[in-house]
Amino acid sequence: MSKVQTAASGAERAVHAAAAAAHLVVAIALGALALAQASILLPIALSTPVVNPVGVFARVDLAAAATIVVLIGAGAHAALAVWITRGASGFTVRAVQLIAFAQASGITVFLVAQLNGVTEAGTLILLYATAGAAAGLLWLQARETGEHRRARWPFSLGAGLAVVPWGIVALSQIVALIAGSPPSPIVRALTVLILVVAALGWWTERRWQLGLATDGRTALVHAALSLANGIGLLVLAVGLGRPSALL
Repeated sequence: MSKVQTAASGAERAVHAAAAAAHLVVAIALGALALAQASILLPIALSTPVVNPVGVFARVDLAAAATIVVLIGAGAHAALAVWITRGASGFTVRAVQLIAFAQASGITVFLVAQLNGVTEAGTLILLYATAGAAAGLLWLQARETGEHRRARWPFSLGAGLAVVPWGIVALSQIVALIAGSPPSPIVRALTVLILVVAALGWWTERRWQLGLATDGRTALVHAALSLANGIGLLVLAVGLGRPSALL
C-alpha cells in the first residue's frame, strides 16, 4: 500500500471513529431520557372487525426507540473504523452504511408517523417495512461500483417506494389539521427536517450513481446525515418530554 493510500485510509478511519463517537454521545443523551422516564409514550392500536376492538395495546418510548436508531449508526461507524484498518474494500464500507441507513430509515419513519397521529399497528408496520426496503435497494446499487448505469433500476424503484411512507405521514398531518387537532409545532418542524435529511440521503446516492461523488465522499455525507437524523430525534424527545429544557 502506497503512502497516499495509507494516508487516505487513516483519514477515512478517523472520520468513521469520530462519527461513531458523535453518534454515541447522542445515543447516551437519548438513553438518559428513557431511563429517567422523561420521554413520551407513543400508542400502537389494533382495530378489528368485531364489536370490541382491541384499541391501544402497546406504547413505544420515543427516546428508547430513537436510541436504537442512533446506536445503529454508532455501531456501523465503529465497525467500519476497525475494518478499514484491516483493509476493508470500498464496497464493504458502503454496504455497511447502506444497511444501517435502511434500518434507521424504517424505525425513523415508524416514529415520525406515530408522532403525526398514525397509531394503527398494521399501517405502522407497513410504513416501517416500505421505508426500510426502499433504502435497502440501495445496497444492490452499491454492488455496481464499476458501471453506475447498471444500478439505475434499484435507485429508481427504491426512490419511488421511499416516497410512499412520507406521503402517508403528510396525509395524516393534513387530516389532523382539517380536524382541528394538528401535531404540535415542534413535531411539524422536525418532521420536515427529518424528511429533508432523508431526501438528502437519496440525493447523495443519486450523485454517486451518476459518478459525481466518490465512495469516500458519499460515506462522509451519509455519516453527517445519520448524525443529523439522530439529533433531530433527540430534539423531538427533549422538546416533547421536557419542553422547558429547550427554553
